[in-house]
Amino acid sequence: MSGDPVLPAARTGTDVVRVPDAAGLPAAGWGELTGPEDFFQSPRWLAVQERNSGTRMDFLLRRREHRPVAALVTAWADDSVPWLLARPDAMLSRAVEDGAPGAQDRLADVAQGDPASLLPSLVCGGRHLGRTRPLAGPEALPSDVEALVTEAERLAVERGAASVCFPHVDVRDGALVDLLRARGYRSHLSAHYAWLPIPPGGWEQFLAEMSKHRRRRVRLERRALTEAKVEVRVEPLSQDLVPRLGELDSNLLRKYGNPASPEHSAGLLSWIAEVMGDDVMVSVARQEGRIIGFGMVLRSRARGREEWFGHRAGFDYEAQGKLPLYYDVLYYRVLEAAAEQGVAVLHAGIGSVEAKLARGCLASEEYAFLLRLPGAYTAREGGAR
Repeated sequence: MSGDPVLPAARTGTDVVRVPDAAGLPAAGWGELTGPEDFFQSPRWLAVQERNSGTRMDFLLRRREHRPVAALVTAWADDSVPWLLARPDAMLSRAVEDGAPGAQDRLADVAQGDPASLLPSLVCGGRHLGRTRPLAGPEALPSDVEALVTEAERLAVERGAASVCFPHVDVRDGALVDLLRARGYRSHLSAHYAWLPIPPGGWEQFLAEMSKHRRRRVRLERRALTEAKVEVRVEPLSQDLVPRLGELDSNLLRKYGNPASPEHSAGLLSWIAEVMGDDVMVSVARQEGRIIGFGMVLRSRARGREEWFGHRAGFDYEAQGKLPLYYDVLYYRVLEAAAEQGVAVLHAGIGSVEAKLARGCLASEEYAFLLRLPGAYTAREGGAR
């Protein structure tokens, strides 16, 4: 949190204002700038992130004629924050290991051989996994977005950051890509982002449009779950589910090297249920009544269009064994429920892109954009942080 004492917005060094905390975003008009794909930058979700980020967040708002026209959220990242999938050092290290395009070059020219030297960093556009960008309303001009980026860079220098990072810039956001390149940012591939337009005919149409081989495989997977007495259904995230889902959430986080505990996960899930109400659901797998897997689904209803976003997940790996739980819990059952409710798009997020493409998704490339700040090495070597 910013800790600024001035309400509702603190004047910064440019004509951008800084909203002190997420609680002030609705009154500041932040929500007017979000579209259906900007759920993770909605005021309610930013209130969740602010509590869970473990670091300082800033909410920058560009106004013109007393109206908000563009906005940018930032988060301070050092080696203490656990969200590795949006932390520039961890992202670059992983990209180098995976041989991602541009990663070796960025290791050499931006990180100068050491990914850890990118920290601390000001992470911009949201730390969610996919389409990190400034918000821009219908009246926004390119100069409005540039003013926000300029202010973020000024804050980063003022606070002694080594770098500025936009972790997942989608290639579809061409104007942002051009702006960042013009300002000296360098990039490497960070992810592929997948989404599925829900077919008008729902599940049956989705299944019919699969290849014969894939159709047969899906049916065999579902038969295996039935024979194992596993039932999967989409339901509200209620508080009585939270303790068990917290255990499974921490299982998955630890599996992929993230620090986690059942207590922390349960606390976060409880807070999400409290803040999001009926806009958060869970796809829950039960085997003879015991929960063995789940996936979280978040509902965006901006500008009269409903889209769903897959977010968190967890599994009891011992109970799961070789059961084909993953796609039934996170994909097929959610797709069925979405089609029944007239949802336009299911956002499947990053990771496993080949499998998602094989199941009807569309996908786009996303890049981490990095700016090395002047004097970063001097400050680091001198211990001035």
